[in-house]
This record gives sequence, structure tokens and C-alpha cells, in this order.
Amino acid sequence: MHGLEIYPDTLSPQHCQQIINLFNNDDRRTIGTTADGIMNDRKKSTDIYCNFDDPQFIEYNKLIAPAVLSMTNKIKEQYLFLDYCDYWKVDQWYNIQYYGDGEGYFKAHCEHSSVYPHRMLAWMIYLNTAECGTEFPYQKIKVRALQGQGAMWSAAWTHPHKGVTPNIGDKYIITGWCVFNRPTARDVPLPDALPYETSQWNSHYL
Repeated sequence: MHGLEIYPDTLSPQHCQQIINLFNNDDRRTIGTTADGIMNDRKKSTDIYCNFDDPQFIEYNKLIAPAVLSMTNKIKEQYLFLDYCDYWKVDQWYNIQYYGDGEGYFKAHCEHSSVYPHRMLAWMIYLNTAECGTEFPYQKIKVRALQGQGAMWSAAWTHPHKGVTPNIGDKYIITGWCVFNRPTARDVPLPDALPYETSQWNSHYL
């Protein structure tokens, strides 16, 4: 286990192409940004910032949400502690990104930071088979950009990553996060113990 998991065929080719077509005809496309704003020396892309809770993005959400749920269920089966570490959920925000020839996410970065302190997992789905994938230097892994292939990994500093750059040709991806999200008594009845204090976890051995 290295905290980076690959899930082939997370989206069908038909759904991938449908999302690409929606993206290419969407006037909400904008210059891609980083946590520090527009930084073309770090990242050069065209993005749409989407929200699973916003009906404006229903055409995207109805295709993408089931795929992300499938990946989260799989990674919880592989890393049982995820069911016990704390309360968390798929973040409502996600990005659809296009990288053209010579573009890319040039600098290694991680998804957890002082700007985004609640991120605990990151996810990505490739919408087309592209020449250049994603590099994880500490894991010594280059993930291939294969249509429909998903990936999930730890958002922490242990998993810096970057695009294989400069990008060659067209690359379309979707990317988002899972975040810690402790409920309050106003949301749901709170349990007597936090997940990592339960008898189920205390009787489980890693």
C-alpha cells in the first residue's frame, strides 16, 4: 500500500466523451488557477469549477458523482482505517480541466495546505487517453492518462504530484477532494464515541 490507488474504467468512454463535449461548449470555462491564484509558471490550463450541490452543474454531476462514489467505496475497502479515522465526505467542489499542447501543472504540489486544511484525499479521472499523465515523485510512479481511469491518493505532503510536462496534445481530467467533515448535533444525532473510539475499531488490527 502506498496511498495511491488506480481504478480503471471508472467512467465509460461514452460518459467521458459526453463530459468533454459539455465542457467544450460551456461558456463557464476560465483560466485555471492554483491556491495562490493565476500562476502560469505553475499551472496553465482551462478549467470549470463545479459543485455537486449546485443544480447548474446537473449535466456533469449525474455522470461524475456515481463514479466518485465508486472510487470512495473501493478505497475504503482497501484502507479500513478510513471508516474510523474521523468523519469525512466527498467535497462538493471539483474541477474539470483541459491542458493543451505545451501546457500542464508544472510544479509538484500537494492538495492539503493552510488554505485547504480539511482536505484528506484527492481524486482524479482522465477523460481521454493522452500522451502525458501524472507523476508522483516520492512514490516513483507515473500514472498513465487512460480514458475513464480514476485515481485516489492522500492529500498530504507525502504525495506531491505534478503533470508530466510539457503536455503533448490534448488532456482532459476531472479532479476533486474528500474533506474531513465532523457533523454537529444540528446536522444528525451525534454518536456516543468518535469513529476511532468505537469498539469496532479497537478490536480491529491493521
